[in-house]
Amino acid sequence: MALYARIEKIQEDDEQVRYRYTDISGNERTMLLSKVTETASAEDGVEDMLYRAVARKVAVAWVRDGVAPEKLLVQS
Repeated sequence: MALYARIEKIQEDDEQVRYRYTDISGNERTMLLSKVTETASAEDGVEDMLYRAVARKVAVAWVRDGVAPEKLLVQS
């Protein structure tokens, strides 16, 4: 199964970052990254394979760089 998502930061404050990601079909979903707890959560509560790949990509960038990235791409 192939995974693809374009990830874009849409909102950031001192405690969290909101991301929008779009799959290959153009469906949009959102997730939150907590800067305090360094955890991610799906705003719609659906934690499928695509969400996990997006959350992992965002979390790794956050932990590695200490900055919430503006845009990312998940592709496998």
